[in-house]
Amino acid sequence: MRTANRSCLTMILMIITVCMTFISFHLYQKEKSRQQLTQMIQPVTAKISPLISTTLNIEKIATKDSTITTEEKSTKNENLFVKYSSDDYLRSLLRKQSNSLGQVIVTIIGGDSYSLFAWDWYERMLEISNDTNNCHCFVIAMDEIAVILALKQNIPVYYSTFSFNHQMQWINTIEVRQHSLYRVGHAKFDTPAKIVQMGYSVIISEMDVFWRKNLLDYLKQPLDIYDLQISHHYGSHPRVNIGLFFVQSTNASILFFSYIAEFWIRYGKSGFLSDQRVLDALLNNYDRLDKTYLKAMKPISSLLFNWTTHDFGNHYSHLMTDGSAFVLFNQAAKYGIRSKKFYGEIKPKFFTVTIENINMSINLRNLLIRSLLILQHTKLQNRTFIFPAFSSNLTTIPITYQLDIKKFLLYWSEERIRLPEFLLLEKIRSLPITTLPYSSKKTYEDVNGILNFTLESIPIDLPAPSSQFEVHIRDSLLWCSPPRQDGTWCFHHPRDFGATMEILFACRGDPYPPCANKTEKNEQFLQRPYEKQ
Repeated sequence: MRTANRSCLTMILMIITVCMTFISFHLYQKEKSRQQLTQMIQPVTAKISPLISTTLNIEKIATKDSTITTEEKSTKNENLFVKYSSDDYLRSLLRKQSNSLGQVIVTIIGGDSYSLFAWDWYERMLEISNDTNNCHCFVIAMDEIAVILALKQNIPVYYSTFSFNHQMQWINTIEVRQHSLYRVGHAKFDTPAKIVQMGYSVIISEMDVFWRKNLLDYLKQPLDIYDLQISHHYGSHPRVNIGLFFVQSTNASILFFSYIAEFWIRYGKSGFLSDQRVLDALLNNYDRLDKTYLKAMKPISSLLFNWTTHDFGNHYSHLMTDGSAFVLFNQAAKYGIRSKKFYGEIKPKFFTVTIENINMSINLRNLLIRSLLILQHTKLQNRTFIFPAFSSNLTTIPITYQLDIKKFLLYWSEERIRLPEFLLLEKIRSLPITTLPYSSKKTYEDVNGILNFTLESIPIDLPAPSSQFEVHIRDSLLWCSPPRQDGTWCFHHPRDFGATMEILFACRGDPYPPCANKTEKNEQFLQRPYEKQ
């Protein structure tokens, strides 16, 4: 038995020895082959190693570019309106735009009217600023339209909007979203509340307030005594004037404006309350809120809140128009209080055409305006276009009675367009006017003032810079024919939607009404010499 076990163990050891010998021999052959291969490829490797290194670098760059592209795609997909309304963005805006005392100037814009003139407000703030490189200001946008228009005009902007939770608490949601005064009050109360909480002081100046000097230099002193300095109505009535006020960042102002912002969120929408009267009442000045509101939201004591009325050195004009931005800025232009850029005091380069035939057909008017717009965006890019009058008496028949100016300026920017009345302004009369035929071979860069091209020299078959440009021309030229005679402006949308629709649809060759008889009322361009046959 013992002999059998020994024999079995001997056999196992022999098998293991044979296997180990085989494995060792296999590894030896493999290592020898590898050394031979290495000796063969060393010269080749020395030659191609720079190429390998370059390839690796290219791969790294490609990977990096791929990462950037992904980030860019992420940014593009992000809702930037959320960014512009965030506290982090507001804080960064304050750091960038505030002055050395932590003060900042703001105004409020909304919709497509006042927003069109934001560039002029921004230019005026730059003019009166103590810092040539910073106006220490920004605009508060009440809606997405205003955000977009501000960004297109390169104006720093903060978006004052409502959180989802606030909107879920609204009862009359549809009415609230259409209530522009509610959005104005929210911008006036909520944004200053945030600004003072962040440790900055703010002066709010509405768009109809035109500064002649920097009002931050004319605050009541010592500055730290007052939490609020607000304008008044110079005896016309006892309420405060919410069109212009300065809030110093203090514990009391943080508490007060946080309260009024919350009050407005809750109740400003309900009975269409006036933001001015609400502020006046909460300041315990003249107005009094109905106790129904005060029971629902217990008022804070205003005893610790030190406020005062102030005239800011009377270095401003508050025009207080009927609410129309066009009327407001037309009035401001006559008073000479718009920006220097508007009047051409910085770079006086304008061009226009004098129209002697005031009965010119709409088709010819459109062809002419089309060509002048094309010239402005191709050959005369550094010049502002003064729209022709098409009237012998601008007092009786101004361009606003003839053309839908609001529609036109939405496409072509008030910054680069002047209405015919511009030539009648006192500040413009000193500008030189040079009358001459237009020539495509000249740049006219050496001619300052107003270029008045002769009508017959303007080519009406110019090609548009792009197909989209042609669409913009068509969408923006909507006339009232005959001109309005009742003193109202020429508007097409939304009141005259049917008429607008007839104009913008092609009528050529259509045998059915309203195109059965082609007229200027249902087609803008009866003849189109610029189209290739």
